[in-house]
Amino acid sequence: MNLRDVYIAEVTSRIPESMREDVALELESTIDDMTGDDPSEKALLEALRQLGDPNILAARYANRPLHLIGPALFPGYVSILKTVLPIAITLSIILATIAYLADANVESSWVQFIVQGLVQISSAIFEVVIQTFFWITLVFFIIERASPEGDVPLSKWSPEKLKNVKPRTKFIPLSSIVFDFVMVVVLMMLYVNTDQWIRLSIDGETFPLINPEILDRFFPFVIALAVFDIGIGVYKWVARYWTKPLALWNVALNVLWIGVTALILLQPELISSEALALLAERTSVALTTLTQWGVWSIVLTVVVVCLIDLIEGCYKAFRP
Repeated sequence: MNLRDVYIAEVTSRIPESMREDVALELESTIDDMTGDDPSEKALLEALRQLGDPNILAARYANRPLHLIGPALFPGYVSILKTVLPIAITLSIILATIAYLADANVESSWVQFIVQGLVQISSAIFEVVIQTFFWITLVFFIIERASPEGDVPLSKWSPEKLKNVKPRTKFIPLSSIVFDFVMVVVLMMLYVNTDQWIRLSIDGETFPLINPEILDRFFPFVIALAVFDIGIGVYKWVARYWTKPLALWNVALNVLWIGVTALILLQPELISSEALALLAERTSVALTTLTQWGVWSIVLTVVVVCLIDLIEGCYKAFRP
């Protein structure tokens, strides 16, 4: 791939997909007009220098304000918001509903019950949306301003930098890295607060569905896994491209996730015996079969997600 194609790829990768083909054709025509049919490297570099930093040019094509978050990080910022917000809102709805049902006044009318529930859930959604916007914006704000000199998106650019650009197929989006960090925090919060957030409500009383003693037993392993995960995330942030060593470390991380998750979920005493006894008194469903089905469904989901992640990393790292 010559410098012209690398420059065009650097511009088009930062604009909406619907615009990429037209912008690529326009840039090809513009560069050819500036350099002629058979340009020398000197002429090509001069043309690219006149066109300027691909980050800034992409921002002009996108025609959107990129002031608080610079043009190099803004697409990733939007992408991570689109990814995290639905997850955060869904979790807030689930947790707010559980909390409301656990503390609801059973003597109130149905209208009061529903209205109070909607108010509490709406409040939780509003709070999580504000918190999500604030923290993600703060993270991107710090990342951009903490970048080493020469890597700052709006710093002086020269076309010679294109010679060091690696294939975009191996690139690790910043949004993916931030998403991994967010998910580690969310999962750790869920693990630590499981006995408070996942509870069974019967006759006005609530009971933990998961046996906290089992979770306490594996807490050191979970902390170590979270630290390892964050370490891999930092490695990805520094490298920004898939390499063979990074892919192999990522394989180890995903295998550990599968192992630790299965080890915890397949513990015979994971589901609280008190909760099972209370449920058995009020239902004729085969609870043992139901809980086993639920646990194995979660394990299978984790296995599939981890396999997809490690296969993707290896494919991008080891492909030519």
